[in-house]
Amino acid sequence: MRTKVLILVLAGCLAGSLGFAQETPKSLVASYDALADTILALRRAEAGFMRALLDGHRHAAEARMKGGDWQGCAAEIALFANEGDNAVGGVRKRLLEGGHHHNAAGEEQGLYEPGFVIVTSAAKKDLLAVAKSMREAKDDAARKAAWEKFSSIAGGLLAE
Repeated sequence: MRTKVLILVLAGCLAGSLGFAQETPKSLVASYDALADTILALRRAEAGFMRALLDGHRHAAEARMKGGDWQGCAAEIALFANEGDNAVGGVRKRLLEGGHHHNAAGEEQGLYEPGFVIVTSAAKKDLLAVAKSMREAKDDAARKAAWEKFSSIAGGLLAE
């Protein structure tokens, strides 16, 4: 809403100044440039926030793994795969409804699910399989194998 108001104000200023000059006033160009910086910074902030959220789930999964809580570890892996829980999904839905697609081009190509920022569709599928393997593991060797696969996928996704 604020962006629309700003655009209307800038358009009004521009329309009023067109009768006097053959170029866009430098102050309007500077304002638009600052707005672009802000929009791009918000994209970087969203990616940074999502990396922090995912890193939190990774650390929680590790703590549960070390504590012998295999079901809890599997649940944290699933939360990582889904880029958060249902509450985060609600925020993602709101952003999508507002027209914000962090990875629009990737969504069009099927690389990302709608609204996902870091976790690719292929990684999500693999991570959910790892969570299932962790839940169903009958011995430490199977749990270790599941953990190593999760650690590898998570590490790759969290690398900037």
